[in-house]
Amino acid sequence: MNIGIVGAIDQEIKIFKKIIHYQETKNIGKFKIYIGKFKKNNIFLIKSGIGKVSASIAAMLLINIFQIDIIINSGSAGSLDPKIAIGDIIIPNKLCYYDVNLTNFGYFIGQIPQYPKNFKINKFLYHILIETAVKFNVKFYTGLIITGDSFVRGKDFIEKLKFKFSRAIAVEMESTAIAQVCYQFNTPLIVIKSISDLSDTQATSNFKKNISLASLQSFNLVQLILENTQLYKSIE
Repeated sequence: MNIGIVGAIDQEIKIFKKIIHYQETKNIGKFKIYIGKFKKNNIFLIKSGIGKVSASIAAMLLINIFQIDIIINSGSAGSLDPKIAIGDIIIPNKLCYYDVNLTNFGYFIGQIPQYPKNFKINKFLYHILIETAVKFNVKFYTGLIITGDSFVRGKDFIEKLKFKFSRAIAVEMESTAIAQVCYQFNTPLIVIKSISDLSDTQATSNFKKNISLASLQSFNLVQLILENTQLYKSIE
């Protein structure tokens, strides 16, 4: 199976480089893809860069050039729920944009025309994630992650987001864009995030302090999934 792994920044991909023992790299534009293996799976690891457009380009490259069967987006997010602390794992079941508004044309807040209200994670892969996390006693939260091109910080920003997306539990800058590309090309997507900050006034300093922890936490669950499941059986 060909598995694409997308992280936005160096901290989110550097640990993966160690386990895939990459023998080859391929440069496409300003992107570098690390090609290796893990357990019988061919792994294509890419640093997308930050933001929706960068993440979309990375997903497109993986799908259309390397014929990826599944994409895994691993990395960090900011908490929108007081119960969810730094280092906690998020396994979203759906994703949407927080900075899209075409409600005047009859669409839901966050919805792109000709696309669903939310991008839902493949239900079979989602169940595998949940079962694996439970089996290995990994504490996690599940729900809606929202995506936009701003680093969320401060009470006012959070209140505006929670007013529009009351069920959102975390926020970040890439996942929904990857989900939109995967939806367009019928490619299953897994998203695993860990909390780097609380989206509050200390978010910037906490992100810098905790990005390595969050990256490691999300990596650990991805590794458990790759080591202990046969993902291809869930998408046949």
